[in-house]
Amino acid sequence: LHANSANQALDRIINFFPEERRAQLLMDLSLNLKSLVSQRLLPRQEGRGRIAAVEILLNTPLISDMIFKGEVAEIKEIMKKSRELGMQTFDQALFDLYENHMVTFEDALRNADSVNDLRLQIKLNSNRARNSDLSAGTEHLTIV
Repeated sequence: LHANSANQALDRIINFFPEERRAQLLMDLSLNLKSLVSQRLLPRQEGRGRIAAVEILLNTPLISDMIFKGEVAEIKEIMKKSRELGMQTFDQALFDLYENHMVTFEDALRNADSVNDLRLQIKLNSNRARNSDLSAGTEHLTIV
């Protein structure tokens, strides 16, 4: 399934079926979905090859309930708060890749779901960012 994120994958699955089957589909997904994994390939910082930024959604009881109720848009917030359960958003994965010198700041921002959130996360939490100028090389990026 071609989708840019776990939320988009769920939306595509749900919208593939007619409206009259929606309730049954949501129940089936809430009971049978195990996980959704999405990836984006980014150039490695050292310039050789690519590395995957991976978003992981696991079907916990809370996620199952949200899917059953059709509250797909709210799932991303739960994912952000559920790293200890094994979930992560793209922005969290990008932060980790940046922090571990695997990708550049520019490539991390270019692939972020929320440029503003990732930039703030790096500014507030990154050991690497404390020693660099975060605005260098980002003139071409726009904030939406």
